[in-house]
Amino acid sequence: MEILLDEFEQQVDETVLKRGFDCFKKGYVTEVDEFGDGEYEITVTDSEVYVVNLAVNGNVVTDFECDCLYDGGSICKHVVAALFYLQKDVLETVKKEQNKSKEKPITEELLEILSHEALKIFVGNICANDDRFRKLFVAEHAHLISTVSKELYTKQVRLLINTYSDRHGFVGYSDAKLLGRAVCEIAEEAKRNLEEGKIRMAVLAALAIVEEMVQLLNYNADDSNGEIGGSIECAFEIFEMLTKMDLDKTQHEELFDHLVSLFEDNTLKGWDWHFKIISLAIELLETAREKERIKAVLGKIKPSDNKWDWDYERSQQLMLDLIQKTENAEAVIRYMENNLSNSQFRIRLIEAALSRRDYAKACKLANEGVIKDGQDAPGLADQWRNYLLIIYQEANDTENIILLTRYFLTYSNGQYHPLKYYYDILKNLIPGDQWDVFFEGLVTGIKKKDFSCDYERISQLYIWEEYWDKLLELLQQNTSLERIAEAEPYLADSYSNELASLYKTRILSYLEHNMGRTYYQIACQYIQRMMILGARPMAMDLIRQLRNIYSGRRALTDELNKI
Repeated sequence: MEILLDEFEQQVDETVLKRGFDCFKKGYVTEVDEFGDGEYEITVTDSEVYVVNLAVNGNVVTDFECDCLYDGGSICKHVVAALFYLQKDVLETVKKEQNKSKEKPITEELLEILSHEALKIFVGNICANDDRFRKLFVAEHAHLISTVSKELYTKQVRLLINTYSDRHGFVGYSDAKLLGRAVCEIAEEAKRNLEEGKIRMAVLAALAIVEEMVQLLNYNADDSNGEIGGSIECAFEIFEMLTKMDLDKTQHEELFDHLVSLFEDNTLKGWDWHFKIISLAIELLETAREKERIKAVLGKIKPSDNKWDWDYERSQQLMLDLIQKTENAEAVIRYMENNLSNSQFRIRLIEAALSRRDYAKACKLANEGVIKDGQDAPGLADQWRNYLLIIYQEANDTENIILLTRYFLTYSNGQYHPLKYYYDILKNLIPGDQWDVFFEGLVTGIKKKDFSCDYERISQLYIWEEYWDKLLELLQQNTSLERIAEAEPYLADSYSNELASLYKTRILSYLEHNMGRTYYQIACQYIQRMMILGARPMAMDLIRQLRNIYSGRRALTDELNKI
């Protein structure tokens, strides 16, 4: 249903219109976001918070939706309130701006005219009569009259959470966006404090934001838009700024303790921030005592029974970061060699050995990886095989190059190189008088690797070898309409009649199992391909056959008549 914005009142039920106008008049339209191209998201705060989405093209509302449960018609009172807002406020403002030269907004004019005393009275009256405004006002400015403490910032954040929560304590989608932005303002103020040298204020603000907003995110908020997570990121920006500043001893120790305590208390457990906080602590650390504390907390993380344990691997990487910062290169290598269950460590060690041309070391690490991961992680095992191939190529080990290249040509999914890469290597390494026998063995090996024929892989080999008779035989044994079409460029010159015959058989089978105009159009496209191949008589015979078999399918007859 489309709605004319300038006369929608005539398209809406009178009762709904009155209720919607009442919502608009009482100021229940609390937020309007325009995303461009006439897309609006409008928040209407009635007994609950509702979100209205509108699509407007000029004077026409082309689409609308509200997340309320109204079932009395297509338009609810919240949509009507949003329409009144757009009609009276947004669109009229746009027209005025187009017809007038730029002028100062009326709010700026009033703020310049009103006295300090008048503003105090006005704000005081609103705080007395509007609980939501009072909470926002207190949350924004409480730090101006209170002694700075973590408790103050915690109260400030909690007051904002309370302001944007429903009666069940839950922060919905729309309010989460408002809350996240409001908390980010606290973080921005903390950044300004940093610039003024107020280190402790910034630290305490960031801590309060992280602790309170993560708890909210865990249990009581819909953060689909990411604004609450964004407020936590704002707090982390403060921590990152602090790690790069020249702090005095007390400031350094307090910040380090706060960061490690967040990790120890599992405040951020389950989020990427959990390990990010200890990474910042590693960046900050200066003393042996601090190093030992981080080693202790990381050492408590033990591997689970999962084959892939992200937490444990992340803790190993952080331990390596710690060693890199505080110890020598030998200690770094020793730690990685002692923890080769971490695949990233094995990769680093192999690449380091390759860079030194220590092929024996690189080969040993890669072979051990193949043995370790061959059963449970075949993809990872192939990564080690790929390193082995690199090693053998650099070492000119022809025998092993052939063995591994044959393996990849048989089993690879093209993750490291296209199949043609391996084929070309083999073609260059196998003597010409041995190639035919080798090639047949290669194809036989591919056919034996599983219970189904690997048509795509084998057909590619026949194409590269220009074995057209074998390609046709393979196609006849593994026919589909798509495969026939793919083989046409290679077989059409010598085997056009055979291809047309394959098309005919598959089209009959295709229409036996599929019904509908879309399927009929596809079948007719393949009949046309038969004609292009020069098999027009066969195609016309097929058309007559299909008309007889499916005389009741009018849509099929229509499509056949178009050929």
